[in-house]
Amino acid sequence: MSVVSSLNPATDLSRQLALDPSGASRLADIARKSPEEGIRQVAHQFESMLMETMVRSMRATDLGGEEDSSDMQTWRGMLDQQMVQAMVGSGGIGMGDMLAREIGKLSQVEMPAREVQRLASPASTLPSALMQSLERARLAVKTVAEPAAVPTDSQVAIPREARAFVETLLPHAQKAAAQLGVDAHLIVSHAALESGWGKRTIRHPDGRESYNLFGIKAGGSWQGDSVATLTTEFVGGKAQKQVESFRAYGSLQEAFNDYARLIQGSSRYQAALGSGTDAAAYGKALQQGGYATDPAYAQKLQAVARSARQG
Repeated sequence: MSVVSSLNPATDLSRQLALDPSGASRLADIARKSPEEGIRQVAHQFESMLMETMVRSMRATDLGGEEDSSDMQTWRGMLDQQMVQAMVGSGGIGMGDMLAREIGKLSQVEMPAREVQRLASPASTLPSALMQSLERARLAVKTVAEPAAVPTDSQVAIPREARAFVETLLPHAQKAAAQLGVDAHLIVSHAALESGWGKRTIRHPDGRESYNLFGIKAGGSWQGDSVATLTTEFVGGKAQKQVESFRAYGSLQEAFNDYARLIQGSSRYQAALGSGTDAAAYGKALQQGGYATDPAYAQKLQAVARSARQG
């Protein structure tokens, strides 16, 4: 059975020995170099642990033969652990990949699809009782990984489709636009750029929206609520993933009001005021003022603004 993996055998933790004291440090090293692979490895380790637990439970119900000695039980446990790691390394049952995708969504880390060939016939490879337990665990993990936000009267769902995104946010942008002397579509475009048209919104650990559509960080002077999340920063022209603290609001209108206060009240962004419908001038002023570290930020905002008007 062929398997396509993004890691080589030296860094793929599913290929290490069952008892390997360097495993934790190796995982930490992988996470520092690549958050995506770190998430994937943690998810697959969780899958391995769960499958090991199921195998041990199955062993405990063995009714035949003599009772094994303590040494035999130890060696059998190591064999079971190694067997499970090999199964997970060969594609497993898919729970690790599913969990990695869900963790990636909550952490705002893009998890590229990984082409693997699953165990050809899991039902024939593992006892049916074990497979049923694993499926229940997979569903339980999915439920925990996808917390549902409880809406209130002040909350508004943030659409992920461009036209609906513009139509929903435009009324909230009107007041801020009047204060800044720019077209409301430009402000909505800025929100679309920072949030990926609502697909990469910053959420609390319990799944609630922070409504921080503009990626405004919570500095030392911020007295309101905040939420920490993984973000991309450009250092020396190179993109790097790092955890930052961002402001959190109770509604969309609070977010737009705070955005207007930031742009209007900061000396760094005075050149952005009064830009009207000129997306190029607005984006250039924001970039030169240090709003973002992306060297192509102004061009990206201009492109999104064109899409927003067409949508």
